[in-house]
Amino acid sequence: MSGRKWLSPINAVVWTQFLSAFADNLNFFLIVGMVNRAGGANPDGTVAYIQIAFLLAYVVLAPVVGAFADKKSKSRVLLIGNLLKGTGIALLLFGLPPAICYVFVGIGAVVYSPAKYGILSELTNSESELLKANAKIEGTTILAILLGTVVGGILAQNSDLPAILTCLGIYALSLMLTFAVPVRGGNPSIRYGESAKQFLRDTAALFRLRRARFSLIGTASFWLTASVLRIALVAWLPVNLGITDTRDQSLIIGVTAVGVVVSALLTPVLVPAGKLHRAYYYGIFMVLCVMVASLVPSLWFTVSLLFVIGILGGIFLIPLNTMLQEEGRDAIGSGKTIAVQNFTEQALTVFGLTIYLAMSEAKVPINLSVIGIGIVLLLFILYLATQIGRVQAAARRGEAGARFG
Repeated sequence: MSGRKWLSPINAVVWTQFLSAFADNLNFFLIVGMVNRAGGANPDGTVAYIQIAFLLAYVVLAPVVGAFADKKSKSRVLLIGNLLKGTGIALLLFGLPPAICYVFVGIGAVVYSPAKYGILSELTNSESELLKANAKIEGTTILAILLGTVVGGILAQNSDLPAILTCLGIYALSLMLTFAVPVRGGNPSIRYGESAKQFLRDTAALFRLRRARFSLIGTASFWLTASVLRIALVAWLPVNLGITDTRDQSLIIGVTAVGVVVSALLTPVLVPAGKLHRAYYYGIFMVLCVMVASLVPSLWFTVSLLFVIGILGGIFLIPLNTMLQEEGRDAIGSGKTIAVQNFTEQALTVFGLTIYLAMSEAKVPINLSVIGIGIVLLLFILYLATQIGRVQAAARRGEAGARFG
């Protein structure tokens, strides 16, 4: 492969996202290692609190980051996001509390996210191209999650410093690769104050679009489940399988990411362009696998189901992201669309983590907690099932402005 093709516009975005996501997920087990070495009565609750601090940046900054991504060149927004993430990790070297440091990482992530997805619609010319680009982004991102999870579990096992330095180096490399992403002019007429006021109107506008609302609810419910489940698994593995080593935990959790990599290859075939609404079927099967996995304390059975959950989750998520970007690009702008999506996903995830914390404090058995999260996702998917007819009708008519009756 020539250097030019390797650094084509889409590939440049894919590689900088891969590296940034790698470091993002290395961070999780860096937190787990730091919390475990610090001791405490409820380390799982402490990790959840730190995760909430990270996610609150998405909720608080959502009204302005979409406008920032649309006002500026998205390639430069990617650079700024990586710089902020690296700053948060660097602050750990000075002994600041992890929760404070991860607020900075969260700010970087919320700045970065609208650009990484919004730029895809600028670099593609059709729904089919956009679906393939999303599959490539999601597939390599999940591979990064897998590698970051495994490497994080290994590096954070005995000391914080190796994980911190590795994170900084990877963010720096991702930052350098953003210079290979085409610099496209933004919309300099955007004003942040007015955009912040417009944010709620934009959110309402997207929720009035049948396909966009379907996508927002689907992706938000998926990430609520995924975020809570990742923390719950850290508590579930010692109780049910006797696995306390962070390296082994990271390897087991990372199996899910392998499944999502496979899903990137299967999605364009199983859920082709024009049939994106079919994704919710795979969400139903994913929920069933989550519930079954929590009930059978067998290592190989758990690992196998986590792999299947990854496949089903990816096939559920990728088409919904494609549908939302397609609808939102023309309705309110790609950057604002992703900002609304982030706000919806992270607000719901904070809600889910809060429920998990309440169950943890109330000493609810971890198996029941996992089943409870599965039930929450199932309820959302059942709601999507009630909307499938309207979504199909909107797709057939091509009604970008179709509203719920």
